Amino acid sequence: MFKLLFSLILINVLLFGLGAGWFGFIPSETQIGAQVKTPTEFRPQAIIFSKE
Repeated sequence: MFKLLFSLILINVLLFGLGAGWFGFIPSETQIGAQVKTPTEFRPQAIIFSKE
């Protein structure tokens, strides 16, 4: 049981370290796969609901 708990904590720390940039790169700086599209922004005035 101790080995399981210790391994889960170790994996958690390693994943946190990857996200925090402890190992030399930040995940947002890497380009894996296709480029990500920018999110679409909707203006409240442009949204029209039909009354059918």
